[in-house]
Amino acid sequence: MRGDAIKMIFDWPINPSTESIIIWLVLYLIFLVIVTVFLKIALGFFSEARHTDFGQVFLTSFIITLVFFIIYEFFWHNLLGLIIILIIVWVIISIRHHTGFAMAILISIVAFILYIIVAFIISYIFGVSILIFTL
Repeated sequence: MRGDAIKMIFDWPINPSTESIIIWLVLYLIFLVIVTVFLKIALGFFSEARHTDFGQVFLTSFIITLVFFIIYEFFWHNLLGLIIILIIVWVIISIRHHTGFAMAILISIVAFILYIIVAFIISYIFGVSILIFTL
């Protein structure tokens, strides 16, 4: 039964069923909240960043994940696509939160490092790895 559910999830682009779409949406929302939390914490370290309340950062995270999905899935499914996505993400952070481009790079690096630290702590305490979201 579990194998069928996992197969159904990963067959979604080929065979969209209601259950697999709901599972993908739940996983997307979890990923979106994780990105938002760590981006908000990283933005909090820099006093010149604006629009750092949760709603504004959530909107930024939504735009970032949407851009990532569109570019990576439909256009460039390779290293060039990831580089283009990173540049667009830094531009989005820079524009939405009134930081410079270099500061946007630093904010994203701090957010990623915080995520890795928390992931290792959770992995150590509970024996469960959440590093899968970085793939």
